[in-house]
Amino acid sequence: MWRGGLPRDQTGIAAYVIAQTLAEEHLRLGHSVIIDAVNPVEAPRAAWRRLAADYRADLKIIECICKDEPPHGRRVEARVRNIDGMPEVTWARVMERRATYEAWTDARLTLDTSAHSPEASLAEAIRYLA
Repeated sequence: MWRGGLPRDQTGIAAYVIAQTLAEEHLRLGHSVIIDAVNPVEAPRAAWRRLAADYRADLKIIECICKDEPPHGRRVEARVRNIDGMPEVTWARVMERRATYEAWTDARLTLDTSAHSPEASLAEAIRYLA
C-alpha cells in the first residue's frame, strides 16, 4: 500500500479495511476465514464481531502471547522479514506497541508461546477450533 502512495501512517487502518473486505467476500461465498492480525485495539475487534454476526459465522479468537520477555525479545531481534523498504521490527518498538495494546475481553484461547512448543500450541488451537 505504501509503495502505491498511501502514507505509511495510514497503512495500518487500510490493511484492516482490505482484510475485512476480503473476509466479507469469502463469508458471502460460504467459506471459512482465518485472520492473522494483531488487532491491538477495540475498533478492529468490533469490526470482526460485526462481520461474524452479519454472516452468522462463529468467531473464534486465538491470542498468541509470550509471557517470558527475554526469549520474546530474542525472537523479535532475530526475525528477518526482508520486506523491501520496510524496517525490521525492534524490541523497543514492540515495547512501545505493548504500552497501547488494549486487553481482550472476548472469550478466546490464549496461547503462551514461551510455555509450549509450536506443535503443542498448534494442537491446542486445532482442538479449540473444532
